Amino acid sequence: MANTSSNNVVTFTPDTRAEFLRYLLENPNNRRLSQTDKDLLMEWLTNPDKRPSSQEEFSRRNYVRKTFAWNEETQTLLAVAKKDEDKNRIVVTEDKIVDIVELVHNTNDHGGWDATWKGVSTSYYGILRSDVIFLLKQCQHCRENPLKRPKGSAATLLNIQPTDLQALELIDTGDIQYDNAMSNILENEIMENPARGFDQRTDFASGRE
Repeated sequence: MANTSSNNVVTFTPDTRAEFLRYLLENPNNRRLSQTDKDLLMEWLTNPDKRPSSQEEFSRRNYVRKTFAWNEETQTLLAVAKKDEDKNRIVVTEDKIVDIVELVHNTNDHGGWDATWKGVSTSYYGILRSDVIFLLKQCQHCRENPLKRPKGSAATLLNIQPTDLQALELIDTGDIQYDNAMSNILENEIMENPARGFDQRTDFASGRE
């Protein structure tokens, strides 16, 4: 999905997409999901033949079923809302992060970090605030239109390092309890099913940043 703005400026270039892949490799986080992670969750949700073999696995399955849901009609994996006033969020795998951020950023007319993060975080699960900031710094339309640039001096924006982006995640702590539980769930799955082999660079169980 290579969306463009009204003046035909590409939002995220192929180079930006390649840079983001490197960024994911260098900054793993257990709040992101690989396709393998998603497949595992879907198996617990949709496969009636997958039976717990222990009390621990029984608890694990119950937790997954409480935290996620599979929408058969839309064929969509959802993260279940934690509060009555919230809504279920679409689960996004790592390979779709750029497309989703691009979609939201274009839809809100290239709004700033906060506006785009709000649009992402209220509708999607699996994308970090630092991911949004990393990508928006590379938006070609915002770079060419001074009115669309994020607030802050150019020097400040250029000097933000990956470690600074990671620190921003400390602001968003709503999923910490979920993160810890899911880390244990997927770590146990790896130990019990080593043949399935999670990708080491994106492994849910690799620990928080």
